[in-house]
Amino acid sequence: MEVPEKIKFLSDLVKKVHSLKPNRIVLEIDKESIRKAFELLLENLGDTGFYLAVIVGTDHPDKNKISLDYYVITHPDKEVYVLRTWLPRDNPRIPSVVDILPAALSGECETYDLLGVVFEGNPHLKRGFFVSPDIYEKGVYPLRKDAKV
Repeated sequence: MEVPEKIKFLSDLVKKVHSLKPNRIVLEIDKESIRKAFELLLENLGDTGFYLAVIVGTDHPDKNKISLDYYVITHPDKEVYVLRTWLPRDNPRIPSVVDILPAALSGECETYDLLGVVFEGNPHLKRGFFVSPDIYEKGVYPLRKDAKV
């Protein structure tokens, strides 16, 4: 599968392309290139040509990794693209995109609070965004599959 024509400008950053569902194309990108991908989306589609719907983090202890899926929906055609990257589970860090794409704020804060992913450069990260004090005071990230609450 190839990078769709509408977002061909991301081709140099994409390592793998596959379909998640008929209307969801997954583009796997190295974590170091996620910011660049969003810069290119803004440059080529403009700030009204797409939006970031959600960031989904998933723990994969069997692979010792955490996946991050950034769901991007383009306008006006409403195509759904998933920009996926993988982080090491023992040190999940990635550059934040909140300064160039403010819509990422809640997704980055939620993923930090629930999975422990650090979005470097996001000044708003803190425990307690979603998790109650009795959980975060124990240093537990509840969406980690080995979390003991």
